[in-house]
Amino acid sequence: MEDVLISPELVLMEIAADSDQEALEILARHLYEKNVVKESYVEAVKSRERAYSTGLEFAEMGIAIPHTDAKHVCKQAIAIGFLKDPVSFCHMGMPEVSVKTEILFMMAIKNPGDQVGFLEKMMDLFQTEGFLTALKACTTEKDVAEMFQKCLVSES
Repeated sequence: MEDVLISPELVLMEIAADSDQEALEILARHLYEKNVVKESYVEAVKSRERAYSTGLEFAEMGIAIPHTDAKHVCKQAIAIGFLKDPVSFCHMGMPEVSVKTEILFMMAIKNPGDQVGFLEKMMDLFQTEGFLTALKACTTEKDVAEMFQKCLVSES
């Protein structure tokens, strides 16, 4: 996943949102402003989340991994957004279950064949004891990006 951009400029530390859709809008618009995705990505990722929820509950906290079709992506990247207060997302595969989400890992994948492998690496990482707590404890965007990149590469 060397061609997936993970950088401090794609990290938002305190997203103030009252709903999953608002949180998605904020982070997706940030990706658009950084020229990572097309403007169409913003509505597409929100629409996909309504149809296929991405919330996941881990021992340490709830997260969400929103993404959408490659046609809305300019370059491969992942944006990380920390919610100021947890927001409810529907559970992936069990939309009737609510997940109090604290971190969003928004994927912009241009090569659809990369998506499954990238998701598998991230899932391994999220299940590593202490990882999510340590990531959330980071105080700067740079620290978040460096830790995520380093741990993701070591999972390879």
